[in-house]
Amino acid sequence: MIHEPTAVISSQIVPNNERALFLCRLFGSLTPYGENNIFNQARRLCKEYDGGSWKYIKLSIGGGYLVPECAEYFNVSVPGNYFEGELSADATGIVLTLFTLNALIFLAWDKKWHNAQEELIKQSERLKGYASQHKEKVKIFAAID
Repeated sequence: MIHEPTAVISSQIVPNNERALFLCRLFGSLTPYGENNIFNQARRLCKEYDGGSWKYIKLSIGGGYLVPECAEYFNVSVPGNYFEGELSADATGIVLTLFTLNALIFLAWDKKWHNAQEELIKQSERLKGYASQHKEKVKIFAAID
């Protein structure tokens, strides 16, 4: 499902001195799980991923995503839905962050951490709203389908 925004959502790179706070706002009390999960998702879905630094991107509506910087484009392969495609690093970061948020939502549900679950769902919806105006939105939504 593609979420059509009513207003343009802007993004901006998070300065280095705000990165820890950004992660806490994005993943809440599950930040350690979130940070570890996104790296694991990158290794699992992107053969070009070999570690390295990440850009942190915040959205004007709150929330955000992480972008791997080790390549300009990634061949993304999602075994669960048979998606295969080349995405920019930015679109790949959106996909990886959405997969991570989804994993954390299910972890919070399983542990009955209802407040954390609600916040993570909001973060996921914000990012989907941003993704719906991205130039690679068709590939992004196909990858997370």
